[in-house]
Amino acid sequence: MSHSMYPHIPKKASEVKEGDFYYIPLSNGWFACGRLLEIKKKSGRKTKSILVGLHDWTAARHPTAEDIHNCPIIEQGVMHINSIGHVGGEVIGFKPLIDDNLKPSPQFEAGYLIQGFENMRPLPKEEYENYSRRVTYGLNSIRLKAEKHFAKNS
Repeated sequence: MSHSMYPHIPKKASEVKEGDFYYIPLSNGWFACGRLLEIKKKSGRKTKSILVGLHDWTAARHPTAEDIHNCPIIEQGVMHINSIGHVGGEVIGFKPLIDDNLKPSPQFEAGYLIQGFENMRPLPKEEYENYSRRVTYGLNSIRLKAEKHFAKNS
């Protein structure tokens, strides 16, 4: 089912697509913006695990597709689809990742280089420093990271 009804709080991965973006309310009254980079599939079916990036953007209003145009991703992590609603956010729009030349950044986990949810190759220890470590976010993690970046001085 394609979901063109914005805004919405997704409960299932079938209700979102890669490129969707959502707002994250911050403690200072402003907002941050998360972007769906990849949805994990298991035996061809979508799971509830999503790879989300945090845009380098904050403002006193919800983000628009124009706001995040070519805006870099400063954090990336795997989280449960319910995290979007848990932090008080709603998916409010879609912008194709290709528009912003965005794709998941390669990261390492358990000795492998991974991009999105795909194992690319074994990664020798001496190469670890070239990549960030893949992290799995708790339900509140992306909001805490956004707070650290954008609301800490308020």
